[in-house]
Amino acid sequence: MKKINSALWLLLDSQHSGGIETHVLELADGLKQHNINVQVVFLNNYGVHPLRSALKHRHIDTISLDGSIRSLWNELRKQSPALIHTHGYKAGIFGRLCARLSSTPVVSTYHSGERCYGKLALYNLLDQYSASLATKVYVVSPEIGLRLGVSSDLTNNFIATRTLKISKGKKVVFVGRLSHEKGPDIYLRLARCFPQESFHLYGTGPLEQELKDSASNNVYFHGQQDDMASVWSETGLLIMPSRFEGLPMAALEAMGRGIPVMAFNVGALSNLIEPKQNGWLVEPMKLEHLSQYFQQWLDMAPTTKEHYKYAARSTVEKYFSTQSVIPELIRTYQQISMVDIANGS
Repeated sequence: MKKINSALWLLLDSQHSGGIETHVLELADGLKQHNINVQVVFLNNYGVHPLRSALKHRHIDTISLDGSIRSLWNELRKQSPALIHTHGYKAGIFGRLCARLSSTPVVSTYHSGERCYGKLALYNLLDQYSASLATKVYVVSPEIGLRLGVSSDLTNNFIATRTLKISKGKKVVFVGRLSHEKGPDIYLRLARCFPQESFHLYGTGPLEQELKDSASNNVYFHGQQDDMASVWSETGLLIMPSRFEGLPMAALEAMGRGIPVMAFNVGALSNLIEPKQNGWLVEPMKLEHLSQYFQQWLDMAPTTKEHYKYAARSTVEKYFSTQSVIPELIRTYQQISMVDIANGS
């Protein structure tokens, strides 16, 4: 297999930190550890960005474009990457089109399981219809694959676990976008059922003010977090009452630190959570069941909580870590690009 020095591009359009950004950071770092010449390409430059700063700290090259398909096309012709891996709506649409026109192999990962409205709905529709332009399509949940209507492979999201420490925290937290599909309103309803407990939310979104106006006194809003490390170290339980999901990075980030997850059984969460072993799966929209499981967690003996912690950590290490997922991705990259992308300059 021929070796080349061309980079492998990870392409995304990003204004803030979120699940896709965490995924791209972990993927870029994992590829770098395997001596892959990787570059992260930002379709638009929105100014200072936590992901760009994190990539710079890990000595991973980045490119920032002006948001137009023309700038992507010009950079693609200039750099001639060996392969493009797209993440997110706009990056997927632009990346697949430019890659097809330039005969560049392109991989697309579909992360999002939620329903979209307004302008995002248009991007989502174009994203689905252009999936056939990809050389290879990955999805993070079976539901996403069915929605696309093209041949796709299920892939696990992943994180680097080697440096993660087991959390000794006790906070009950919600982490994610404050929007309908993530179910923060359901989290607030749970909080009202347990007025003696504290409930913390990390994130921002269109429902933020509405949620603040209706929240009970035991709910605390902490806003968008560019660095979650200190938050995870204080967390004892992550609650995810999502209406729609893929395979959320927040769940992996938590479980990789020994934080069990209590979630509605949507998306691919059943691939991650083993009920009564490393977390809890709840029938969607059943607040009474969520309340019952939460009470069980409150009443749980410390030794049993420790079992859940280490079971959660073990699951992520075995099936959802960079060391378990990255090598298979590299084999796919090499197969579809027909070059040896390892040991790039």
